[in-house]
Amino acid sequence: MIAPIADVEDVIKRLWTRRKTDQEILNALLTRHIDTAKYGLGITRFRKMRKALGLLGTRQQGHTVDSISDAMVQLRCQYPKAGRHELHHLLFHEHGIRASRSIRAIEDWCHQWEPDLVRARRKHRLKRKRFWAAGVNDMWCVDQHDKWKRFGLALHTGMDPFSGKIKWLKVWWTNNNPRLIFRYYLECIKKDEYTYLITQSDPGSENFCLAKGHTFI
Repeated sequence: MIAPIADVEDVIKRLWTRRKTDQEILNALLTRHIDTAKYGLGITRFRKMRKALGLLGTRQQGHTVDSISDAMVQLRCQYPKAGRHELHHLLFHEHGIRASRSIRAIEDWCHQWEPDLVRARRKHRLKRKRFWAAGVNDMWCVDQHDKWKRFGLALHTGMDPFSGKIKWLKVWWTNNNPRLIFRYYLECIKKDEYTYLITQSDPGSENFCLAKGHTFI
């Protein structure tokens, strides 16, 4: 007997937005969300369930330069300095578009509509700007450190670059969980009883909850 889709719909959508694979989502469902004594669920049936929820993979969406053009124009207005890897993440989180991992459609769009920028990047002619912050707590920078993951240690840190003060330095078995990263942020501002104006981080999905939460606050 197959688990009712209504019972696991929210979980599937949540894990999908974290860019988990089909097998990872299925394992999470069977481990924590489905009573396997009553229900069963295999990878083939799960994929049919996912498609029924409108969660299509990269090949199923089959995007081209033309199909992502409108979204790319909007993102360029909001993020004029974003590179193709950042645009790859933004397309998914802002527009639900899964572009190819090779980012071919994005690269072709940039070659077609921004040839001067592409040439400038290749020739390293883009001018680097000096970092500037207005003062203490104007900006906090957050980042992860993956070089120790082979030892099972995933580091994550937040700091005020103006004063050089480390706001948190955490070690856990993962630093890719958006909720965990957001928890570090909440614990810090609860302890300090204040927060900052701007957050600076990589565009990865692990910082998604922190960025959205800080915007809400």
